[in-house]
Amino acid sequence: MHELTIVDSLLAAALDEAGRHGATAITRIKCRIGRLRQIDQQLLREAFEVVRCGSLARHALLEVTYESVRLACRQCSQRIELEEWRFECPGCGSSDIELTGGDQIELTSLELEVPDGDCRPAQERV
Repeated sequence: MHELTIVDSLLAAALDEAGRHGATAITRIKCRIGRLRQIDQQLLREAFEVVRCGSLARHALLEVTYESVRLACRQCSQRIELEEWRFECPGCGSSDIELTGGDQIELTSLELEVPDGDCRPAQERV
């Protein structure tokens, strides 16, 4: 179950960032995951429930945005967003393609509680 490893890594990054801001709690974790990661959404949620226990994120919400697989054809320069697992250009039929998105795992934002009660996302605080 690679979902557990992914959640563990996301939470570690979130806890590291929370520590830099002196947070007392993490209330929301937002991330972006590419469809190529083939994440089972239910297993990801279950893994998050387990991993967050006993941490600053014990009551946090996890919001995930799933990104489509994107390709660029090296032959005709067409940009492609895959709807199915067919790695060839629909324009020219070439399989000489470059992956341009859909394989990422990114922590995009956090909402933290800090001692002064400021619950704004970390990137909005100075």
